[in-house]
Amino acid sequence: MISLSYLEIYNELIRDLLNPGPNPLELREDNKGNQSVAGLSEISTTSRQEVIQLLMKGNKARTVEPTAANQTSSRSHALLSITVLNRTSLGTKQGRLFLTDLAGSERARKTKNRGKRLQEGAHINRSLLALGNCINALAGGARYVNYRDSKLTRLLKEALSGRCKTVMIAHVAPEAKHRDESKNTLVYADRANHITTRLQNPTILEENRELPIPHYQNLVSELREEVGRLKAKMLADRPRSGAALQRQQQQREQEQQNPTDEQLKKAELKYLREQIVQTFKQQMRLRRRLLEADSHLLGLELDAERQHMVISHWQSRQGKLYERMEEDE
Repeated sequence: MISLSYLEIYNELIRDLLNPGPNPLELREDNKGNQSVAGLSEISTTSRQEVIQLLMKGNKARTVEPTAANQTSSRSHALLSITVLNRTSLGTKQGRLFLTDLAGSERARKTKNRGKRLQEGAHINRSLLALGNCINALAGGARYVNYRDSKLTRLLKEALSGRCKTVMIAHVAPEAKHRDESKNTLVYADRANHITTRLQNPTILEENRELPIPHYQNLVSELREEVGRLKAKMLADRPRSGAALQRQQQQREQEQQNPTDEQLKKAELKYLREQIVQTFKQQMRLRRRLLEADSHLLGLELDAERQHMVISHWQSRQGKLYERMEEDE
């Protein structure tokens, strides 16, 4: 069985490209950390031709606007997900292919974006920065990778987590005026080439085999023996008199006064665990403040742009007024 879904991320809002609706979709996470988009349509296909047709249909629904650098500039990131399910007598195996079209990073000085286009470019650059940080962490072998800075990185967590082969196709231009953009794009793609993969065998999603009856009988016998052993241990460990209880209390006090190496290790691990949790909370607070500062800065840029437009409009009106006055004279 083959099915696919197609979505775009526009200004950190998720839209279904195969079944567009007026409201953005919600990104959810289960208790195992798996990401899913609520309400996203997933269409079953039977041929490559249907896949191409659905892809073309989704491309027509993408958000595209003209800028000074490109007349058909993509204002969003697009993610096509193709899922293949193979059912056998042992269970169901699943494979997924992610095709992601990243919107290019933008410099307002070259694109001459204003107002809404400037806000779109800021969201594009911010998500690309978050993806670049994830790629750097994965390529460097970091133990912790922060996927939560952008919806793009949260959706690509499964594809970037190291269990997949990652390929990045970079679009560059040979003109000298695009030299800096071409260089940055190649460096960006080269980092993705250094992601270490940990390919594993396909995961069995569900078990359909029926085991023989003797297997369950042996399992029940083993569980009964384990229950009997635990009961005997509880009876042996239970204190039978006040003297035994007092001895146990004295033994605990002695252990507290003279801790063993194992107890010291446990205390040290507990302290390190607490320090890691505190550091993570502090990191999250700082990241939240950084996002708030970015949003405030974006608002200031938009306000400055609006004021600039008001001033330009006022200057044009004053120029026309002076021209009329000269004509009257």
